[in-house]
Amino acid sequence: MEQQTRTIDPAKMFAAIDVGTTKIVALVGYKNENGNIVILGKSNVPSEGVWSGEVSHISTATESISQAIKVASEEAGFFPDKVIVGVAGKHIHTLPFGLQRNRTTPDEAITEQEVEEWRNEAKNISFDSSEEIINIVAQSYIIDGQQINNPVGCSGKHIDANYQVVLGKVNALSILRKCIQGAGVSIIDDQGFYLEPLASADAVLTEDEKKRGVALIDMGGGTTDIAIFKDGVLCHTEIVPFGGNLITKDIEQAFNLSNTSAEEIKVKYGNAIKSSTTNAVIDITNGIATPQTSIHVSSLAGVIQARVEEIIDSAKYVIATSGYGKQLEAGIVVTGGGSKLTNFSQLLSFKIAHAHTQIGKPINRIIYKDSEFFNDPIYSTAVGLIMKSCKAWENANTVIEKPVITKPTNPTDGVDGGAGTEIKEKTEEKAGFLTRWKVYFKKAMEDIVTDEAYK
Repeated sequence: MEQQTRTIDPAKMFAAIDVGTTKIVALVGYKNENGNIVILGKSNVPSEGVWSGEVSHISTATESISQAIKVASEEAGFFPDKVIVGVAGKHIHTLPFGLQRNRTTPDEAITEQEVEEWRNEAKNISFDSSEEIINIVAQSYIIDGQQINNPVGCSGKHIDANYQVVLGKVNALSILRKCIQGAGVSIIDDQGFYLEPLASADAVLTEDEKKRGVALIDMGGGTTDIAIFKDGVLCHTEIVPFGGNLITKDIEQAFNLSNTSAEEIKVKYGNAIKSSTTNAVIDITNGIATPQTSIHVSSLAGVIQARVEEIIDSAKYVIATSGYGKQLEAGIVVTGGGSKLTNFSQLLSFKIAHAHTQIGKPINRIIYKDSEFFNDPIYSTAVGLIMKSCKAWENANTVIEKPVITKPTNPTDGVDGGAGTEIKEKTEEKAGFLTRWKVYFKKAMEDIVTDEAYK
């Protein structure tokens, strides 16, 4: 109940919006002294004007987003005017980009500024004029032949940096940006859009899973997003332009139901494996003055299984053609609203033989009254987005630490992040001259030197 007993400075708040096909989730929160994200306000409202992850009707989508912001704002008492927004849709794809550099000061530690300069060079990648860059995701850094997960603080001469550049159609992103602005907020400059499968992965996957190799399947209402990780980095991502909404549509058509009734029985009685059901009968009244309809649970499951198998086959194809299908030691993690369908994971295991599968829920500490509230696959993307928003807020408001680290003594140390002698020196880049001078003077007088290893 932390957020109800404390008054939080609005300047410390950050926000994120998950614009989905079936729902729009808006979150506003802050980071407490224990390093946990505390949600002060949330909303989960029906989404209108969005189809397959893309805005299909500007005014209705804007209205839905406005309602989500209003609900979250009323609970929190405030909503920041800059937000992180998730993006999905069939228009999104990735391109690889690599660069090589020889440093003129190989004995000096690599700084965050250098790494950011390398990342910015990826913006020079050649792509169609109808597209724009959404995210630039680091894949690997190789320093003098040694792979380093985090090059900051390491020394070396020859640098190989590899990235995945996420691209999307200018028109689709412009429309989404217009809807966000129409709802009274704006997207954080340069980093405000965030690919939804990346957000879900941030919330659901462990670093060990990413290192061993894992495929994340995020089955939402309008899209099914796949993200594949190996050796701790994103290797492949792809978005299949259909999801749980098509299952609902199939039920609606097969049994002549309203969309609302079809969704309700899917959630309540749906099963992804027909053979595991019984001969039980569901009695449904499909609206006012409509005769009661009886549906066999097994018949319902037959309709559901046919569509789920199609979605799984699409995900299976993406994984197989990615080149990493045989390198997934951690198996497949399924998340999103579709993963809650009974026996979805079991059907996936059957369809993709020899792959360990599990349901993925947010694993990070997100506090909201009942601390288990966000421990639900339907909030995986939203949790990842608020984590991204928190990082953006920290980058804009906190002190940057610059470590000085000697070069790893062997390749094994390098892969693990560098295990040589390491010295950490703190500087306050954003402080004014007097503040920085006071820090320097205090350090000089107290002769403080820390030898804690940089990780």
